[in-house]
Amino acid sequence: MCGRMMCTMDMTPSPPRRSREDLLATLLDTATDILALDDVEDVLQAIVRRTRALLGTDMAYISFTDARSNETYIRQTDGVATHGYRTLRQPLGTGVLGQIARGIAPAQTRDYLVDPRLNRIDRIDRIVREEGVRAIMGVPLTVGGRALGALVVAERQPRVFTPEEISDVDLLGRHAAVALDRSMRFAELSRTAADLEAERVERARELALITDMLALDSALIDAVTVTPALPRILDVGRGALARDLEVRDAAGAPLAMTGIVAQPTMIAIAAGGESLGTLHVDGALDDAARSLAERVAAYVSLALLLEHARDDAELRLQTEVLGDLLARPDAPHPHAARWLRRWGIPAGAALRVVVVDAPAEGRSERVHALRALGAGAVLLADHEDHLCFATPDADWGERADALFRAHGWSLRAGVGGPVNDVRLLADAHSRALLAHGSLATLGRDGVVDAAELGMLAALLDLSRRGELPASLTDPVRPLRDYDSARGTALTRTAFLFLECDGHVARVAELAHVHRNTVRQRLERIGSLLGPGWDASPRRLETHLALRVVMAGAT
Repeated sequence: MCGRMMCTMDMTPSPPRRSREDLLATLLDTATDILALDDVEDVLQAIVRRTRALLGTDMAYISFTDARSNETYIRQTDGVATHGYRTLRQPLGTGVLGQIARGIAPAQTRDYLVDPRLNRIDRIDRIVREEGVRAIMGVPLTVGGRALGALVVAERQPRVFTPEEISDVDLLGRHAAVALDRSMRFAELSRTAADLEAERVERARELALITDMLALDSALIDAVTVTPALPRILDVGRGALARDLEVRDAAGAPLAMTGIVAQPTMIAIAAGGESLGTLHVDGALDDAARSLAERVAAYVSLALLLEHARDDAELRLQTEVLGDLLARPDAPHPHAARWLRRWGIPAGAALRVVVVDAPAEGRSERVHALRALGAGAVLLADHEDHLCFATPDADWGERADALFRAHGWSLRAGVGGPVNDVRLLADAHSRALLAHGSLATLGRDGVVDAAELGMLAALLDLSRRGELPASLTDPVRPLRDYDSARGTALTRTAFLFLECDGHVARVAELAHVHRNTVRQRLERIGSLLGPGWDASPRRLETHLALRVVMAGAT
């Protein structure tokens, strides 16, 4: 045995030895205990503790061989004091540990740092020196010709291990290798079983999600096929997710909901790269719930696209019908009553025609907003450079104003009518255009009824197109020149005087001046315009000129 061992002969006495019978009994008990363990860590700890106790050494440790890196590394220790030694990695074939771990034969050294036969590495020598190790002996751990690693004992003083001690450790190492291989295989099987169980659970979860998804798809397809209404789709989604849902458009305005969504998780609603809005789901979502919510969002997107397509088709039809009524007022329109009933307008209803500013940017948003203006029926058309609609609703203006303000839009609209005959819609439309044009001329927003403007609407429209004769305001030019030079208000006083049919007291109230001041101003006006300015036949042309001037047309 000694011929196979790398050793230096020394007569330093070894520790007292127990009887051979005691050692064999201890070996048998140790092997039996180790073989009864399944956990790898328990096996490793038992091996090093029993080996150290068996030989009475300062330390014992086990290393595992890493064939890919051609190294062996210490895996478990007992009695080792330094971190460097506990985590030591040594190339195979170097030192004592590196030779043992090759799996060929046991090896030992009486005094590691001074043994000239060893192929040592400076880095490892420093670690050995720090730990204070002197004598080292170990045996390979092999199973079926495979080298698992090494079982090693070490002393902090020189020592020569006897052939019997080496044989005992070798015997223990053989049992330890079998136990270690068994426990490692058991651990691998346990990991495999755990992985298979995790995979089974994951597959079951995926199957459950697919089943839920198919059921949700079926219900959503039915909902979209019957009627692509958002409330119906959201009711189906709420049943699948067991939580409230809400849909908001791209601007954040609510479109439909099943209830209050207190803590929303937002899912994007998009189609063709265009954002259509967001689906708000109450509460946090796990992966499965998010998948279901995203499915609901996809069908909401489909419903919105269908709704937009239907609205676009209706708008095209309404534009065609209203355009025909405006372009050919005297032509027979046998189907007009039927079309109007389709859009909720009863036969003979008094219709107001409204012309609304609609810039190219944001035009479609205004169209969709006006279509949902309120309970009143609306016949809407995208007409030339503006939006035009006819409605029997007398209160449309208040709702339109609130609607536009909510969106941050300015409202500029002219109104014509009401008319009770579709053949008169063209005339109402012309008057609405004049009223709208008067606002454009004055650079003002708001709603103006053509009936309030009378002839002034036509004059302002001429001014907007640059066709108003300058001579129309010549009758009051002396007043304007006087006011401009002296900062007075004769033009406004003359306008109020004619508007109030010559009532001085009313003029004084509106102008916030004394009656005598009004009389003095009237005298000055008379001297500038000449006698008879407030009487026929000059009264009409003076009044008209003053109305144009006060409207800001020139």
